[in-house]
Amino acid sequence: MSMRRRVASRRAATTAFAAIAAATLIAACSSSSSSSAPGSGSTPGSTSSSPSSASGGTTTIGVDLTYNDTAFWAAYINYETQYAQQLHIHLLGPLLAAANASLQNQQIEELVNEGAKAIVVNPETATSLGPAISYATAHHVQLISVDTIVGVGKVYMVVRASNTLYGQDACAYISSKVKSGYVLDLEGDLTSSNGADRTDAFDSCMQANDPAVHILKDPTIWVETTAVTDAQNAVNAYGSQLKAIYSQWSSPDTGIIPLLKSKGLAGKVLVVSDDGVPFEMCDISSGTLDASQSQPANLYAEWALKYALDAANGVSLSAGQPGGGAPTLQNVSYQGDTNLADPIVAPFVTKSAQSLSLTTAVDGLPASTTTTPVSDGQLWGNVYGTAHGGVCSGNATG
Repeated sequence: MSMRRRVASRRAATTAFAAIAAATLIAACSSSSSSSAPGSGSTPGSTSSSPSSASGGTTTIGVDLTYNDTAFWAAYINYETQYAQQLHIHLLGPLLAAANASLQNQQIEELVNEGAKAIVVNPETATSLGPAISYATAHHVQLISVDTIVGVGKVYMVVRASNTLYGQDACAYISSKVKSGYVLDLEGDLTSSNGADRTDAFDSCMQANDPAVHILKDPTIWVETTAVTDAQNAVNAYGSQLKAIYSQWSSPDTGIIPLLKSKGLAGKVLVVSDDGVPFEMCDISSGTLDASQSQPANLYAEWALKYALDAANGVSLSAGQPGGGAPTLQNVSYQGDTNLADPIVAPFVTKSAQSLSLTTAVDGLPASTTTTPVSDGQLWGNVYGTAHGGVCSGNATG
């Protein structure tokens, strides 16, 4: 989700992800499928179709992830299992690299040797897959990167939410309600593409649309304790002049919300965060959190597998064609490498649906958006929470 959840102290999800109610997830997966976007040979200009549609066979796809111990990745794995069944995919994995880049490269080589026709991978870092990409390419196997831009070689597709949109949506919400005072931006790791994109978009958008507001920029490197301490310092320094806090990931919420309550600022300081984990759905429903970008585990799983089928079948895709989660496919660059990406439009969740608009948008993004109400049962955080006793249950932590 992250942002890649690198913080050991964040709320850990149960690892018993296999216990998620299959019927619930099947319904959620089925409802979000699209028949007109890329995947399985449906792309305009495709020259091949998947073996499943042609002969009833299956395609072997490898999966290698960095984590499985958060609600997001547990949900992702369950969605992936359901979509694999629908798409007639035989999964090898998921193998788990446990934040070990060397191990992940080795595991991808193993998946190639075991017969994977394409491999879905959540890279440890944007630049850690060099050996794996070289090995896979030499064996005519392509990789699909989930949640992370790749800057160390060519992959078939990057399936990742538009983090620029994350920052702009947070700005659109805050700027619609705050016209003076201070806003705290708890930045993620600025050396990561996710943290940098959110920060750049938020700062640019606020400067263009809400110039009277002072932005307090605090880099956190995704460390929860740093973020909560920075929030404490801002509250102490600015008091009621602090009008909003934008936390670029969800973990700090568990410290920020009690802090504001203890200072009598609950409901007076807006809080916007990113991830869409179950406890955020709970907090938005109760009114202690104003909004969150829901990084869509279901769309990540769906489109990673559909693009894996396209890669396995030799389908050629290019920028400008219709995307699965984005209006169009786009080229994204990092560390000098350019790869094709589907920058998924993630739901921006508020208590009830709202229409937000900006005078000046960022980086060619739409200037208006309609938020998703927290009651939407298809949000992955709600699906996962329902399967674990409710979004406010301790068993559904993110």
